[in-house]
Amino acid sequence: MIDENQLDCQTIELLITRGFGQQILDLITEEQIILESHLQCAKQSIQNDLLQLEQLKKRFTNHDNHVLIKPIILWAQSRANILIKVKFAHRIDAPAYISVKNHEIKYINEKLSISAESDQNNILTKFYLEIPLLNKIHQNIEWQVESVGTMVLNITKVESQLWLHLSKNKNDKFQIWWDLKEQIGKDMEDFSKLIDNQEDNFKNKKKQQKKNDSQQQSQQQPSSIKKNLFITFFLRLKQWFNKWF
Repeated sequence: MIDENQLDCQTIELLITRGFGQQILDLITEEQIILESHLQCAKQSIQNDLLQLEQLKKRFTNHDNHVLIKPIILWAQSRANILIKVKFAHRIDAPAYISVKNHEIKYINEKLSISAESDQNNILTKFYLEIPLLNKIHQNIEWQVESVGTMVLNITKVESQLWLHLSKNKNDKFQIWWDLKEQIGKDMEDFSKLIDNQEDNFKNKKKQQKKNDSQQQSQQQPSSIKKNLFITFFLRLKQWFNKWF
């Protein structure tokens, strides 16, 4: 039974979604009840619900319709641990994404993978990064969500030693989390010296290579001059011979 005195906007919407739309139309026709404003309100509410469902469907059922971004990584270390700050953004100086969820950290085959999702601005954004770590770590990785759009990982190394790089892949360039230098102390100072020594070695190798190239060029130059003189003399001799004979 439908009580016409209770037919407000919310009740009509509820009855339509429960499958009683035809009964409401019959009641309006037979009893000549005027419910135009309530029907319009219920219609708009149902349309809004359908629109939200359609947006959800596009974001979460169509896996091809998403943006894939590598999160930003900052890292610091002691001899025993590695701390990684993950910022879910497309640039270090860009604002972090909000409403980041479904965080997942895995360590398989000596590779660390970090993934998460955000539906900011009604666009499904997936974050994913895989790092082939330089050395082995323990499986029990501690992590926690920090401020908006960031998280911090605490990783324990298998061997207590400083790493020169975070990744085995030389093309992976991750920024150092220098803000933790005072907090971690001497190990980060030693890490800084390790980086400086590497840069000095690289510069020295480059200088030595340049010196070797210069010496090799100077050694080749006299023989080149002799060769050019011989060719010039031969051409002049040929011209003289053709002129007189």
